[in-house]
Amino acid sequence: MNDFGTPVRFPLRWRTGEEGPPFAEVNWTSVDHFSQLLTSDRQAVGRFFDGPEVLCFDRKILSEDILEEFNILTEPPHLMKGWYVEADRAKNKTIRDLLSFYDAVKPHIGLVKTFDSPDAENCRGLIHGEIGERWLPLSLNGLKNYTFYNELQQGVPGFFLFRGGALYRILKFEEKTASEYSNLVLKRLPDDRYPEVYLRSVHLSEKPAA
Repeated sequence: MNDFGTPVRFPLRWRTGEEGPPFAEVNWTSVDHFSQLLTSDRQAVGRFFDGPEVLCFDRKILSEDILEEFNILTEPPHLMKGWYVEADRAKNKTIRDLLSFYDAVKPHIGLVKTFDSPDAENCRGLIHGEIGERWLPLSLNGLKNYTFYNELQQGVPGFFLFRGGALYRILKFEEKTASEYSNLVLKRLPDDRYPEVYLRSVHLSEKPAA
């Protein structure tokens, strides 16, 4: 695939097995070839930037220049990525101990801060999960599918560990109606109702005893 293939008429009702109209005209080429044209011959790909709408993509196979050119946003600004650490796992461990284990694991939670206390001891934020290639805010109902939320409701609060070594004890969740929070996320929640998590910092020299 070193060039664009001949345009193909693709039936838009393909999921139903129908091969008739309406059709979309599809041009295709390899990711490497398209990326090369972005720098060597932009005129050849210029027509693809006239009001593009990205309907589906695979973040793992796209290059950074393609993501940028098509304005494909996969996470909000200032997103902190990390892991939930159960209370039992954290017991008698230092932050360095925890990082040595979790650094090899793909992050499964994200946090966009909404507040930092002046002494940096406490903060609040919006919890995110990676859904369909994008990091999106979790609703209150969505939180109920996560261990960290259910264990907190059972009186066994755990910790959030983020890349770089920031460790926080989970204090509580509080659902808020805040339209300004929609500016902090890729996809706003219905009625602008966001569950905000309250966190307390655990310092590097401390062991996060359960």
